[in-house]
Amino acid sequence: MAPLRISFLIRSVYDLLPSNANLVRWGNKDDPTCPLCHGRQTTEHVLSSCKVALSQGRYTWRHNRVLQELASVITNAKGKFNPPSPSFIIFTTEGGDRKWCGRSNTASIQRKGLLDGCDDWEVSADLPEWDKHLEVIRRTTLRPDIVIHSPST
Repeated sequence: MAPLRISFLIRSVYDLLPSNANLVRWGNKDDPTCPLCHGRQTTEHVLSSCKVALSQGRYTWRHNRVLQELASVITNAKGKFNPPSPSFIIFTTEGGDRKWCGRSNTASIQRKGLLDGCDDWEVSADLPEWDKHLEVIRRTTLRPDIVIHSPST
């Protein structure tokens, strides 16, 4: 993770981001109010509690941008399909003077993930610009952010 992201994460957990409330506490500002709703602007308020930001769709916009980036990374990974390589066992005679390779049982092939070894997986994201959702999801009341599905697994 990039150093700035780690710094943001740590400072947000300990409420050390430069919100107006913190800037007042540190003596750098006189007014702790939110410019949108005029409530006290804390880190929590900025990230998820401002009613005006909520009504303007700012939280939805931020959520969709993060979701869009995740969907893009997952979709790009789909093009990097690598079937699992078979394992080989080296057999040796009892005296050790003769060696040969043999293919191991296909059941023992080590997979790195659930979708490793399949190339038919599909990605669906709950974004306005994505109109392709799996039928199994459309028939429910559930709204998962991202669905990764492979008919073969």
